[in-house]
Amino acid sequence: MKKPYLPAALAALALTQPVLADVEGVISSGEWLKAAHEHVTDIDTPSLKKLLVSNPGVVLIDVRTPSEIRSMGGAIDAPQNINVPRGWLEFRIENRATSKDTPIVLYCGGGLRSTLAAETLQKMGYTQVKNYNEGFLAWRKAGLPVK
Repeated sequence: MKKPYLPAALAALALTQPVLADVEGVISSGEWLKAAHEHVTDIDTPSLKKLLVSNPGVVLIDVRTPSEIRSMGGAIDAPQNINVPRGWLEFRIENRATSKDTPIVLYCGGGLRSTLAAETLQKMGYTQVKNYNEGFLAWRKAGLPVK
């Protein structure tokens, strides 16, 4: 019997989904996020606003893609703000934070990817990492400066 044609991506998904569900140790994205939250320090909007004024040495990293930044209406307007998309963070962080003791705050639109990014930087040895869990959308909603 001839197998039905499936595009390669769909065929791969069809083959891996049932297998992954049965593999011991494989967790869902929700479980991964929950575990990351246990190790990451979150910072709220008032605390971030205060930190950006009181510590010009903090590195504020937006892990969204440039197209997301445009579609969401901008980024946090702070001199410390830089954009390093989540997929490039591990490769570009050393150019932005040369010391493992550099204070770093990560954010995205709503706190999902930034949580995982913060956990990653901690695993890389960075010691002063925080996650702006409320994300850019909360910053903008609060009427704070956006660029």
